[in-house]
Amino acid sequence: MRVHLMVVARRTGVPLPSVVFDAARQAISRAFPVAAATVTSDEWRSAAGDTALLSWSNEPEGHGLPLLCSGDGRVAGLTGHLAEPADVARLLAVPHLGETVTRTGGVFSVFRASETEVRAATGLTRACPVFHAETPDVHVIGSRALLVHLVARAAETSSGRPGIVWDLTALESMVRAGYFLSDETPFHGVGALPPAAEIGVVGGRRTVTEIPLPEARATPTSKRAARAQIDELADALLAAVRPLRNTVEPVRLSLTGGRDSRLLAALLHRADIPFVTATSGHDDSPDVVLAGRVAQALGVRHSVARPKRSDDGTELVVPHPHVRGHNVLFACEGMISAYENIPVAVRFDPTPRMSGHGGEILRGGFLHNQDDLDDRAVRRRIDGLFTRNANLLTDQGRQHARALASPWRDLDGPGALDRLYLTYRVGRWHAASRASLLRGQNPVPPFLDNLVVGTALGIDPLWRRSEALIHGVINAFAPSLRDIPLEGRPWRFTEERRPGLWARLRSRALVTTPAGKPWNWRTKPSPELTRLLRTAIIDEHGELRADGLAHVVDAAEVARLPDSRMDVLWHLHTVSTMLTDAFATPDSPDLPSLRIPIPC
Repeated sequence: MRVHLMVVARRTGVPLPSVVFDAARQAISRAFPVAAATVTSDEWRSAAGDTALLSWSNEPEGHGLPLLCSGDGRVAGLTGHLAEPADVARLLAVPHLGETVTRTGGVFSVFRASETEVRAATGLTRACPVFHAETPDVHVIGSRALLVHLVARAAETSSGRPGIVWDLTALESMVRAGYFLSDETPFHGVGALPPAAEIGVVGGRRTVTEIPLPEARATPTSKRAARAQIDELADALLAAVRPLRNTVEPVRLSLTGGRDSRLLAALLHRADIPFVTATSGHDDSPDVVLAGRVAQALGVRHSVARPKRSDDGTELVVPHPHVRGHNVLFACEGMISAYENIPVAVRFDPTPRMSGHGGEILRGGFLHNQDDLDDRAVRRRIDGLFTRNANLLTDQGRQHARALASPWRDLDGPGALDRLYLTYRVGRWHAASRASLLRGQNPVPPFLDNLVVGTALGIDPLWRRSEALIHGVINAFAPSLRDIPLEGRPWRFTEERRPGLWARLRSRALVTTPAGKPWNWRTKPSPELTRLLRTAIIDEHGELRADGLAHVVDAAEVARLPDSRMDVLWHLHTVSTMLTDAFATPDSPDLPSLRIPIPC
C-alpha cells in the first residue's frame, strides 16, 4: 500500500507550520495500519515551504514505480497500479490530470505537486480514493481520510496529536447500509473526491472538476454489431492484463461458480498468463464444485480453503467480533461494516491477485438484479437504497438520507441504477474494501481498469444487464467453459428472450441452485455472537454506548431490532466501536476466538 498526503498553504509563500508535519508523522501509525518496521517514506517540499507531498509505503523495494516520480518540474505519487508503467511520464507532463487519468489504463489515483500548484485525480471508479479538507490556513489532500482529517485538525488547533471530530449525521448511511452512499466520510470536514474528477490548488484557491462519463450507445440490433461490442470489451480486458505476462509468480485468482470470476479465468487463459485458482468454502458447496470444474477445463491448479472448525467438526471457529471490528476500522477507516470479510494485516506479498468483485459493472451495475425496469420500480429501488432501515434513525438522520436520495430520484430511466452502482457501490464500498487488500496484497482488478470501465459505460446498460455481453466474451476467450453450469440463476438473456423449449431446458440444466441460501454464521443469530454485538451498542440501562450515536440513531428502535437483522447489528457495532475507541491504538485487542455451532 502507498499513502500520499499533500498540504498546501492558502497564502502563497507562507511556509507550512511545523505542527502539520509533526501531526502527519504522529498520525501515520493510525492511518496506515501495517507493521511500522515495514514502512519506508519519502517527501518533497517546495522552495518556499508552502507546499509538501509526503508519501509512505510498505511495499518491498523494486515493486512497481518509485514511491515518488519526478519530471517536467513536477513530482507525483500514485496509489494502485498503471497498466503501462511508462504512462507515468504523461501524467507528469500534462497540464491537467482529470481527463488523462480516465483515459489511462490501470486502477489508480495520482497526487502531483510543483512549485506553483498541486493536483490529484481519481479514475472512472475512484476505487483508489482521494480525500480532501480545508482549513483557514491550509488545503489537505490525501489517500487516507483519517490522515487528512488529523493533519487538517492539527493546522486548526496547533496540536501535534489532535482529537477526532466526527461527522455524526453522515454516519446514518453506515448504520443503514454498512457503507457510504455519499461523498462523506466519518470525519468532519473530509470529503471523497467524485469518480473521474480532479482537485487542484493554484494560488491558494481550490477547484474541483468532474470529467463527464462516457455516453452509452443504443443496444446493438444485429449480430455483427453485437460481435463488434463484444470484441471491443474483450480487447480492453486483454489490454488490462497484458503487463501480467511478465509476472514472476502465477496470478492467484479467487474463483467461484458465478459469472464474474469465471470471466477472469477465461481472460487469463486467453491472454496466456499463468494463474492458479482457489475457492473458499465447504467441499459440497456449489462454488467449490463448479470452480473446480472451471479450473479443470482450463488445465490450472485449484485449491480449496476450508473454514476453520473445532476438533470435533461441530463448531466454526471465527475471530471475536471486537477483533474483527478493530481490523475493519483500521483497514477501512470506518467506511465499511465489520459484517464484511476483511483480511487481517500481513507482510506485503507482491504476487498479483484477482477476484470477481466489481464485475457487475459489466452487467449493468444495480440493474443486474433489478427485474422490473418500469420507471416507478427503478425509483422505488433508489428510494430503498437510501431509506432501508430508516426506522432506526432519528428525524435528522432520515432527513439526511432523503436529501442524499433526491438527486438520484430525479434521473430518468434505468441508467440511474448503473451510475449509482459505479458512484457508491464501487466508489465507496469497493474502495474501502480494496484498501484492506492493498495493505498486504497486490490486487489487479481488470473490471475496474479505466479503459475497461470506459468501454463498458459506452455500451447500453440494458444490454449489459442481459449478460449477453459477458457471455459472448467468455465464449470467445474459453469455449471449453460453455457447458459448465453456473451457480444461481441462468444467463439472463436466456430467461428474458423466451427462446425455444430446447434452449430453455438447456439453460436450466446449466445452473446449479442450492436448496435455499447457504448457512452464513454472520447472518444467522447465535446467542453468544448476538450478545457481544448488542452489548457493544447498548448498555445495561438501554442507553447507546457511543457518545454522539444518538444524533442519528433512536435507541428504542435499536433495542427492538430483532436478532434476524444481524447485518444491521454488525453495522451498528462497527459505528459504535469506532465512536468509542476513536482509533486509539492500531494493536488488535487480545480476545479469544468465537465458536459458532454448525447446524446439522
